[in-house]
Amino acid sequence: MTPTALSQSRTDLFRPRHHLTPESTWMNDPNGLIRHAGRWHAFYQNNPLGSDHANLSWAHAVSDDLVTWAHQPLALSFTEEEQIFSGSVVHDEQNSSGLAEPGAPGPLVALYTSAYTDAHPTLAGIQAQSIAFSTDGGTTWTHHRDNPVLDRGSRNFRDPKVFWHGESGRWVMVAVEAVDQQLLIHTSEDLLTWELTSVFTHPEIDGGIWECPDLLRVPVRSEVAGTDAEGWVLVLSTNPGGPAGGSGTYALIGDFDGERFTAQASPQPLDLGPDCYAAVSFSGVDGDPVLLGWMNNWEYVNRTPTSPWRSSLTLARTLRLVASTDGSLEVHQHLVVPDRIATVDLSEVAAADSPVVLDATEPFILRGILPAHASWTLVLRFGDPAKPHDLVLSSDPERGVVLDRSAAHAEPFAVEHARSLPYLPDPGREDLTIDLVVDRSCVEVELDGGRALISQQIFHGASEVGVTLTPIA
Repeated sequence: MTPTALSQSRTDLFRPRHHLTPESTWMNDPNGLIRHAGRWHAFYQNNPLGSDHANLSWAHAVSDDLVTWAHQPLALSFTEEEQIFSGSVVHDEQNSSGLAEPGAPGPLVALYTSAYTDAHPTLAGIQAQSIAFSTDGGTTWTHHRDNPVLDRGSRNFRDPKVFWHGESGRWVMVAVEAVDQQLLIHTSEDLLTWELTSVFTHPEIDGGIWECPDLLRVPVRSEVAGTDAEGWVLVLSTNPGGPAGGSGTYALIGDFDGERFTAQASPQPLDLGPDCYAAVSFSGVDGDPVLLGWMNNWEYVNRTPTSPWRSSLTLARTLRLVASTDGSLEVHQHLVVPDRIATVDLSEVAAADSPVVLDATEPFILRGILPAHASWTLVLRFGDPAKPHDLVLSSDPERGVVLDRSAAHAEPFAVEHARSLPYLPDPGREDLTIDLVVDRSCVEVELDGGRALISQQIFHGASEVGVTLTPIA
């Protein structure tokens, strides 16, 4: 039996409860993330007609808590001449665009990539940036009559992420020339007319095409005090060349002056697992940015055994910068975990004489503190112990902490991408905090106070899981 031939009842068991999934069709990149009027809005790349990467449009879901999502009508639909690729949504509160009626509340404005098909009479094969706007809070959208608003005549210019930069009093757009591995920064007074201000490249992110950039203003926390500064982080996805193979996402700490970004450190993985791509932040959020990523990988997404629905988004994660005592900055991330979730302390697992058995059809979290530089193995054994499907988080003092899903699936899946990139705690750190969240087929691990995250899909289809924690002599 191949993964795509699994029964519908099995694929129902794969659907997570607290990760956003499409109802019965295809999903990839999160788009247009925004918190507006007290609600979280997530748009995402969607094929409304099937479970493959085609007919790309923007689907729409809303949430009050980032863990329970309600599907809304399709927001932006493909046409014979245009596919709707990735982009962002901002609240044009002052109506700088003039897209709302005079005196009316400012509109929501979606800036997206128009991927023009061969049927387009003048722009066949071109990718350019376009606008749609909503005056009813994101339910219905109108395409701007003068689209596209930014056209370079390029076949690979895409993924606009837009934000307001108060110091310069201008809108800023970061987008990519994907194949050329270039980040282009444009600015605008009205969201309609854009001026190129700089081009950013980086030799250490060279594994493949660049996609889905995001430039974030991030609070800086001190190890000995509270909030005392802020910095900038560029989040950038690459395919291939990801940290765990295939597609993946990196973060670069730096500075932004309103026109150009300057990196101040080498890129670091945003996620050590193979299943976090195209991560971008919500607009309309003060303080720590909140991000969602696509929980899949371009190397094997078409083998994901959940048809007719395919893919999920990650749990939301907050991002901040932490200044150590020597002044260097680290990216820390924290998972947004549901309030009502079964929680097991790892000390209970370590003390148990037999596996701690949990309901694998319901979300749960394993939480605790383990030695940072010792050997230990945490095993989650799904299904019949005689025919195990094991997910293994292990620590080795020399090689670090690794999440291995190679034996976790009911049928072979992505065997060439079974292990996360190892995480090696700092030598001076004695304890390692662990939060391991399992939501059916979605596993996310937060390590060492948020210094590392790991995202992996597993497809076991079991109803029970036994958990053991074993020191290795």
